[in-house]
Amino acid sequence: LAMHATTIDVQHLHLRLAEFKELNELSALSRALNQMLTRLEQGFTQLSRFSEDLAHEMRTPLSNLTGQTQQALSRDRSVAEYQNLLVSNQEEYERLARMVDSMLFLARTEQPNQPLRHETLALHSVVAQLCDYFEGMAQEREITLVNLCHCQLVADPDLVRRALANLLANALRYAAPATPVTIRCAHSTTHLTIQVHNQGEPIAPEHLPYLFERFYRCDPSRNQPDDSGGLGLAIVKSIMHAHGGQVAVSSNEQGTLFTLSFPLSGPISGQRA
Repeated sequence: LAMHATTIDVQHLHLRLAEFKELNELSALSRALNQMLTRLEQGFTQLSRFSEDLAHEMRTPLSNLTGQTQQALSRDRSVAEYQNLLVSNQEEYERLARMVDSMLFLARTEQPNQPLRHETLALHSVVAQLCDYFEGMAQEREITLVNLCHCQLVADPDLVRRALANLLANALRYAAPATPVTIRCAHSTTHLTIQVHNQGEPIAPEHLPYLFERFYRCDPSRNQPDDSGGLGLAIVKSIMHAHGGQVAVSSNEQGTLFTLSFPLSGPISGQRA
């Protein structure tokens, strides 16, 4: 068993230990170690994929900045042309800043000992504040924000607001014009749920399992200047895990529904599910 273990390193995480089925003690140990190796391999694969996705996402705005600047410097330009270049560059800088901010937020949220600040939240008031914040975006598309939340939730207020803000921004971005976006809540004996529903083009079933992965987009060509860089729903998932809860999504011809499920007896502050 020790000899086999020495052959496994970062380049050979696909290898597994012999199970020693003839010896109960070694059989149980080797199975446990193989399960650990599987988790490590999955973790390294996810980290490698995240690094590739991050490089790809940052390459686009950096390429735009470099190309536009090189073109502007290729000959003398008017003051108006230089001003237009600075405006365009600022948009790319802001896109990079949002991406970095989201990545730092994810890193802080996923730290195993990051404490949570539990407070009792009146969800109707919290959602009303967010509806006021998104009112301008909703009016541009004649979308009505409907607040049907009347529950109380014990959770970290900043994280809950961030999760709901991301879901509302996503709902407004993809809702059909002149339709309602509805936020409602309910509770059972074990969980409190918050739902955000919008009417619009349904999400294809093959995309649903991957929506909460970092940088995943159903249609990269539909990126918008103010989008989350593919991290908005990943942040929602991280926030729910921090509270010991879950996030789920369903989509059909009637619209798309995101559901946040908080356990009524959540983890102790700082504990992770």
